[in-house]
Amino acid sequence: MIRVKSIMTRNVISVPLSSSLKEAANLMLSKSVSCLLIVDENKPVGVLSESNIIKGAVAKKAKVKDIMSRNFIVISPKTKFSEISKALRERKIKIFPVIENGSLAGLVAETDIIQATRDFTRFHQIFQEIILSVFGLATAFFLFYFSPIFR
Repeated sequence: MIRVKSIMTRNVISVPLSSSLKEAANLMLSKSVSCLLIVDENKPVGVLSESNIIKGAVAKKAKVKDIMSRNFIVISPKTKFSEISKALRERKIKIFPVIENGSLAGLVAETDIIQATRDFTRFHQIFQEIILSVFGLATAFFLFYFSPIFR
């Protein structure tokens, strides 16, 4: 069973709740990320995405707290992959802060979920190919061993 701990990003890019929109946008550009986690005393309180910034661009002196989204679920490193995958599909939540021992330990984003799904699919395909190869070799062995031609 895949757990969040194995797919989470540990170096979370975040900004404090008091940050300006300009500071957050510049950080997103410099780090090449599409969203930031908004924290207050190392606890997630919101998510700031590119679409939030576009909406907040009208108010030039806006703070991130004025336009951030509060639509996220806090999870633990032991949370099952299937649970966050379900929340992504059903509730359209794209970012999951990971809390361990009361503080921010990491983050699982939609891209992490997609990558984990790809990795699992690749592993599944390789496993199927190995099984088919073993059965192919076993079949060939029995065909040759019990064949009247090779006796």
